[in-house]
Amino acid sequence: MTDPIMVTAATTLVAWATTELAQSGRAAVSSLIGFLRTRFQHESASRAAVEEALQQRSPEAVGRLAELLDSESRRDVAFGAELRARWSQIEATVAEGAGGVANSISGDVHGPVVQARDVHGGINLGGRPSRH
Repeated sequence: MTDPIMVTAATTLVAWATTELAQSGRAAVSSLIGFLRTRFQHESASRAAVEEALQQRSPEAVGRLAELLDSESRRDVAFGAELRARWSQIEATVAEGAGGVANSISGDVHGPVVQARDVHGGINLGGRPSRH
């Protein structure tokens, strides 16, 4: 079974490639498309699957692209990690452009972390609240 994230990424990538998004969204999607084209530039069948999905946008073509991304991610873990990181960046860029909130933490975190959009009042991470 193809990873659901790969299906969602392939479907959305194809849809976004042909719609009007905020400039930052288009740039992020274009970067991901370029990444895929470069990755598969020497593999004609894989490159054809990418191009077919971008041009025809049929459910079958999108499914083949999702399967390609899934199998390549399983074969090459570094590729999968890079694809997921780029996909996360696209989601964050689009959410920010739509007025949403995109919180992301990566790497090792030691200690308290707060991710928030609108805070009305204070935030206490333990210890005693300060008295004013």
